Amino acid sequence: MIRRFAAVLSLVATGLAVLLLRDIDAGAAEPVRPAEPALAGVDEHYARMMVVHHEQAVEMSRTLIGKGDVPERVRLIAEFIARDQQREIDLTNEWLTAWGRPSAGPVDVGAEHGMLTAAQLGELDRADARTAPAVFLRLMIEHHRGAIIMSRSWLDSGGGNAYVRSMARHVINEQTAENDAMAALLAP
Repeated sequence: MIRRFAAVLSLVATGLAVLLLRDIDAGAAEPVRPAEPALAGVDEHYARMMVVHHEQAVEMSRTLIGKGDVPERVRLIAEFIARDQQREIDLTNEWLTAWGRPSAGPVDVGAEHGMLTAAQLGELDRADARTAPAVFLRLMIEHHRGAIIMSRSWLDSGGGNAYVRSMARHVINEQTAENDAMAALLAP
C-alpha cells in the first residue's frame, strides 16, 4: 500500500515537473491557463435581449410602486421583480464584460419577445393607484410570457454557454411561478 502511494506521488511529481519544464522551455512568462469558455453569438444575443427585457420589467415595477397606495400583495410582487431582475441585469452585464463584450443596452432589441409597446407602457403610466395593479399584473404576465418563450427558444437552439443556460432555466422557472401568482391575483 505504501509502495503504491509512493509510486502515485512519483508519477504526479513527474507530471508536474514535465508541465513546468514545458512552460519554461517554451519561454512562457506566465503559466499556461485554460482558455475562457467561448461565448457563441446566439448566447450573447440571448444575454443582451434578456438584459433589455429585464430593464423593462424593472421600469414597470417601479412605475407601479411609485403609484403609492396599491394592494400589498401586488406591491410585494413588483418589489421582488424589480430587485431580482435588477440583480440579473447587473450579473449578466458583468458576464458580458468578462467575456470581452460591451454591456447590453436598449438599442439591442426592438418590441419583440414580450417587450411591451410604448402604448402599453403608457397605459400603466396613466393608470391611477386603483386601476394600476390590474394593468400591471396583466401587462407583466404578457411580458413574462415573452421571456419564457425567448428562453425556451434559446434552449432549443442549442446555445452552449453554462451561465446563459442557467439563466434561461431560471427565467422559465421563476417567471412561470410569478405568472401563476399574478394570475391568481387577477382572478375574480
